[in-house]
Amino acid sequence: MTRKLYWEDPYCQAFESRVVETTSFDGRPAVVLDATCFYPTSGGQPHDTGRLNGVPVVDVVESNGQVVHVLAEPLPTDGDMVRGEIDWERRLDHMQQHTGQHILSRAFEVELDAETVSFHLGDESSTIDLALADLDARAAERVEELANRIVMGNSPVRVSEHEGAEVQALALRKAPAVEGRIRVVRVGEFDICACGGTHVRATGEVGLIHIRRWEHQRGQVRVEFLCGGRALRDYRRQNRLLLRLAGDLTVGMDELPEAVARLGEAERAARRQTEQLRRRLLYAELSIRRAEAELVGEWRVFHRVLEGYDAGDMRYLAQRLVEWPDMIALLAVEQPSPQICFARGEQVSLDMSRLLRDALAPYGGRGGGKPHLAQGGGVSPADLQPVLERALEAVHEEQR
Repeated sequence: MTRKLYWEDPYCQAFESRVVETTSFDGRPAVVLDATCFYPTSGGQPHDTGRLNGVPVVDVVESNGQVVHVLAEPLPTDGDMVRGEIDWERRLDHMQQHTGQHILSRAFEVELDAETVSFHLGDESSTIDLALADLDARAAERVEELANRIVMGNSPVRVSEHEGAEVQALALRKAPAVEGRIRVVRVGEFDICACGGTHVRATGEVGLIHIRRWEHQRGQVRVEFLCGGRALRDYRRQNRLLLRLAGDLTVGMDELPEAVARLGEAERAARRQTEQLRRRLLYAELSIRRAEAELVGEWRVFHRVLEGYDAGDMRYLAQRLVEWPDMIALLAVEQPSPQICFARGEQVSLDMSRLLRDALAPYGGRGGGKPHLAQGGGVSPADLQPVLERALEAVHEEQR
């Protein structure tokens, strides 16, 4: 079994070890060492990265007590000594997040009697899933306050190993998932939990614990949080953003909510006004469009692929045109996607839904509606004009 130096001293950044096996993992070269500082992915905590004799270590997994180092390229043969160096920034970040998770999980238990169901340490943020039906901002703030009081108390974080009756006697926050010798992490007098991850020496090294957001999932609550350097970087990013927005809107940061609300109302008013103007313009065009309509027997047919119109404008224009009882509107638009609308006045006997389906069929389009109004799509922009011409030909056939 590999000697796990990351448990003996999680602050160890470099080491020397002997290659005991050269192997492969998922088609990539890999080695097993007699001792290692490289932490393998487990317990929600990702693996370490770094180098062995200058060769990048891209993954670390544990199998039957052996730690397998997956490499970017092969190392020398079995028995050679290697020098390992871990990515210390990544290790410290993971220790901050993992110890912070222990503190936060216990804080949720103390404040809300909410058990942590699972933990995931991601590249940008971390999450815990809680056996909790609901969470509001005030309750989240209480938990965050308690967690940060524990951090500022700078309590020691101690690790010990136990087995058998010793484990049963410990008031662990959560029952261990494995049997035999159990590794236990104590956060001062605040939390005690079985864990195989790497942790800081004292809570002050965790830095700020910040609950970023949460969401409800299948009867549970998923909480996203940041600790230490991650929380600091997030604060800087948000502060830069707020300063820039306040500068753009020429208000103080405390006035941003009201300024954004005013901006939103102004935009909604502008949208309403624009829509009204568009409708007036469309209505003003009706007499022009009727004059452009083709006389087909007793009916007038206006057919056009409309430029600068969207599907809503097309439908509005069609409905207004067929207020003339002898009018047929065969319209199409390209934006935001190819759409077609057929409509008829009350003196026209054609079924627009059937006419649309027949016109679309050769081009693989789909559509439907009612006898007086139908709409469809599913064709390319290049097919719009042929669809309208096919429908126009059917109108001519009906009048012959």
